[in-house]
Amino acid sequence: MAATIRIGDTEATIDGYRWICEDKTLERLLNLMLDPFGPSGADPNPDVTAARRIAARVGGEVMRQDDVAPLPPGAIA
Repeated sequence: MAATIRIGDTEATIDGYRWICEDKTLERLLNLMLDPFGPSGADPNPDVTAARRIAARVGGEVMRQDDVAPLPPGAIA
């Protein structure tokens, strides 16, 4: 589930829990902000979750995101 954020005039995309950006310094920074142990196995949308969290943290905004999978019945949000 890929997602793209904009920080200032720069866009970055996360896909497969890895950021890609034309600005390689920003790309490295964004990847350092991810959990080094990887996404939670309980999160059905780890790329979208990471994009929302990091965009809020750095004052960016989510520009695009794949459809968010619904939580399974009985899941705690």
